[in-house]
This record gives sequence, structure tokens and C-alpha cells, in this order.
Amino acid sequence: MHSMAAAARALPILTFDDAALCPSFGYVFDTHWLGPYESIVSILWKFARMNALPGHVLVGHLCAQPVDPYEGICASPAGVETRRVAGILGVPMKVVRCALGSTSGRRPLDSHLRHCPRCMSRGYHSIVHQFLGAMHCPAHGDWLEQGCDACGHAAEYRLDAQLLDAPFKCPRCRRPYGRSTINLWTSSPLPKRMRTAMTRAYFSY
Repeated sequence: MHSMAAAARALPILTFDDAALCPSFGYVFDTHWLGPYESIVSILWKFARMNALPGHVLVGHLCAQPVDPYEGICASPAGVETRRVAGILGVPMKVVRCALGSTSGRRPLDSHLRHCPRCMSRGYHSIVHQFLGAMHCPAHGDWLEQGCDACGHAAEYRLDAQLLDAPFKCPRCRRPYGRSTINLWTSSPLPKRMRTAMTRAYFSY
């Protein structure tokens, strides 16, 4: 397994072909950056951030039908084409299905982004945080928050250009949802205790 630091040193400047969502020299994505049952929003935030990819470009490639990137699409199997997104990210389709909350089918998702600030500080947001009725973060026990501490804006849980252009930040005022600055190159994986807690929570719904 190559290290993130080694990958960073090897990276060229990326030039994207907007029509094909294919960088001329390859794009950067490592499945080791993903935590258990990470949400599709969190995964796409990482993909967009690590490749300096504009949100409006990314939104247009999440489904085959033409879409207004500022209107966006539902962060659900009804809006996102699983096979297409798995191909873009280079991950198994199961990862995308779990990220959309579609494998259990037992718990609807909240229509607004809900988050644990301590998880956001690690560059992580779980689909479990979006399960309607879930009140606490399984990993930390903290109350889940809806809305920005700075401006009060409650972002829709929807894949649109505004949200994807603000990785782990409020799409209105751009204040981080977490309590610290995120560096995806150097951030460590979730500890085993947290991974276990998120996995148990996912299967308990």
C-alpha cells in the first residue's frame, strides 16, 4: 500500500476534461481515505477536494441524464447512478450503495445535512448520521447538529454544486463544520473503536 505522502510527491498538476471527468494525467483517490459507511457526500467531498474539481462539473457526471448542477440531484439511489459513480471513484459498487444508505432500506434519510463536528474535524461524515431519528453520533456520543454554528444555515442533503464546492464546510458562509482544519493527506484512519461503533450502528437500523 502506497503512503499518502508518497502519492502527494508523485502527483502532477491535474488538468480535467470536463466532458469526460477524466484528468489528463490521472486523478487522485485512495479507498484508504474512507471510513466505514461513509456518506456519498463525504466521499465526493474528498474526491473533489483532492482533485481541485469544481462541484458543478462533478454533479453533472453522477447520472446519465442532463442535470442543472445548481439544482442538483437527490443523494439517494433514485438520483445517483451507482455503477457510474463507482466507476468514477474506482471503488466497488457496494461502497457507493452503502454510502447512499440503500442496502438496508429500513431507515429514511433526513432531508438536511446532519453532522458530528468531531467526525467532520477528521474529514468524515457517515450515512448513519443521516438516518432519520438518529440523534447521537455512534462514535462520539455527541448530539448530531443540523445547521452551521456561524450563520445558522441548514444545508439540504442534496448533491448540488454549492454543497460539493464546500468540502466539510457550510456551503453558505464556508465555515468548517468541524473544530479543526482538515488535511486529507495526513489525517489518520478512524480508530478501531470508532469504526466498530459506526458499523454496529449501521446494522442496528
